[in-house]
Amino acid sequence: MNCNNHILTGIFRFFSRVGEGIGRGVLLILPVLLTVATAMAQKPVTHIEVEQCETFEFSVVEWPNFRYTWDLYKDLEWGSVNFATDDGNVDRVPYFENGNYEGSTVRVSGLDPGRYFLRIMVWDDVECTNNLMIFMLDILEYKPEARFEDAAACYGEPIVFKIIFTGIGPWEIEYTYGDGTAVLFLNGDVSEMEFTPPVTLQQTTDFWITKINNQCIEEIIGVPEKARIVIFPIPSSSKIYPVEK
Repeated sequence: MNCNNHILTGIFRFFSRVGEGIGRGVLLILPVLLTVATAMAQKPVTHIEVEQCETFEFSVVEWPNFRYTWDLYKDLEWGSVNFATDDGNVDRVPYFENGNYEGSTVRVSGLDPGRYFLRIMVWDDVECTNNLMIFMLDILEYKPEARFEDAAACYGEPIVFKIIFTGIGPWEIEYTYGDGTAVLFLNGDVSEMEFTPPVTLQQTTDFWITKINNQCIEEIIGVPEKARIVIFPIPSSSKIYPVEK
């Protein structure tokens, strides 16, 4: 069996940090021969865009007696490298799950924003032939966001304060109110939540978020967007006099 006569079928999936992700695509790729591939003739199999912090899976059909090795490339222009002969310039161990960059299926995560190329090299140890396949990856920058909504209550009444999230948790939110600081811990995929401030407010108080950590990105808020809890005083009591006609 000669691998030059086979079509390599690739499957790409990506996963959020809390489960299987938004989509799944099946890629059908014609083989590219190592013996004829050149820097000028090479074309990426497919162009994939994913957000930073996502985990994505690549898989090709596994054939008997075949060996599979994956390589990563970064900070290069298309045409400046011969994928048939040049190995990747990125250390693979930190980005491939369990440091595993061999086999017909791999999972990759933790890449910083930027453009990458992913090469799979396939060897047929029986027929002494080999093929390669190339993916172009654009990792898009991801920034978690959170903000408070304004609220109001009378003095002494329970206060319900709402925080709005953009992104995927779990979340660790550090916020400031007046002279105090507190931290909120939230699990799972939360879009908004109501909570009670940790202190009894006696006057109108501003709240603002100073740091967001969602287990992937820690975002320090340089210019925070403030929200305000307005505390209305309790009306003073007064005597009621009958009206004489």
